[in-house]
Amino acid sequence: MEQTKIREQVIDDLKQYPELKKKVILLRYEQEHPAKISDSEVIDSMALSRPVSDGIRPAGFISDKTMRIATQFRDKKDRLNQETIMEIVQELYAVEQQISKLEFYVSQLEEKQAEVIRKYYFEGKTWGELQREMHLAPRTLLKRRDDGLDALVSIYSYIGQVKGDRRNT
Repeated sequence: MEQTKIREQVIDDLKQYPELKKKVILLRYEQEHPAKISDSEVIDSMALSRPVSDGIRPAGFISDKTMRIATQFRDKKDRLNQETIMEIVQELYAVEQQISKLEFYVSQLEEKQAEVIRKYYFEGKTWGELQREMHLAPRTLLKRRDDGLDALVSIYSYIGQVKGDRRNT
């Protein structure tokens, strides 16, 4: 992948960081509080205890066939609930891996470059806030950011070569 495209990928990845952090929070909440259908909801929804109007069977009669259906439905409900939890866990793992990769790569930069990259991309600070906080001229901040981006492009290029492709996704 050519350097310009790698640079665009680096910037896109850095810009996604705050959104990735939000996804982790949401996914962890869903993992800890999964939406589940309860057994009583399954039974209530099937209306198993409705009275039979022909008078042959007493109200509340449940046939063997109805019980098998209810049991199969409950088993399917349990499988679906488990599959949903597994999908959440898999997505959470993938998002956390992206975050970990970005944080690690940025940690490999010179400290001054990493500081600007973290504050600008990860923390979402504006250039004005960075100038006041770091007591630096705009040109100095831009130079540190650009040097940091160049170093990240080198890391992405190297990893892409090691992986046998020209991209690092």
